[in-house]
Amino acid sequence: MTRVFLVGFMGAGKSTIGPLLSVRLGWDFVDLDQDIEAFAGFPIRDIFETQGEDYFRSLEYAALVGLRQRQRCVVALVGGAFVSGRNRDLVKELGCSVFLDCPLELILTRCPMDGTRPLLQDRSMVEALYRSRLPFYLTSDLRVDVATRSPEEISDVILQHVLGHPHLKSEASPKP
Repeated sequence: MTRVFLVGFMGAGKSTIGPLLSVRLGWDFVDLDQDIEAFAGFPIRDIFETQGEDYFRSLEYAALVGLRQRQRCVVALVGGAFVSGRNRDLVKELGCSVFLDCPLELILTRCPMDGTRPLLQDRSMVEALYRSRLPFYLTSDLRVDVATRSPEEISDVILQHVLGHPHLKSEASPKP
């Protein structure tokens, strides 16, 4: 296993945990949001506004495919990336997935609805989006509850599994 993919809703902590974990592993950190913005040449909200979500999702997939050329990296996925079956299949092929399980109420305190995140317009929209994505997040190789842990503790939990188990299992219950 040479790639760890952090999965979760906006505000779950992927961009915080990723750099910590990558330093501890001695691996690179890849923030897929930033890679997509660098490729497109403008912010994600502008991509959504000018080109639409379908175009954004095509860039997201292309960025994931590009990770085939990279080894030894921790990747913070875009919040909706793991919903797509082809993205989940690619992540499974390339490494292991870790769901940063963050309660919706905590996410709402971390993510202001200020227009910087195109899919966060109002509370009911956020709740519906969260509920629709959760079943996909739960198919990850490892689930880590992030609500009561510090970023360092979360990194420790993931690190123990990455170093100790080639096939990761959920904290809550093993996958069949």
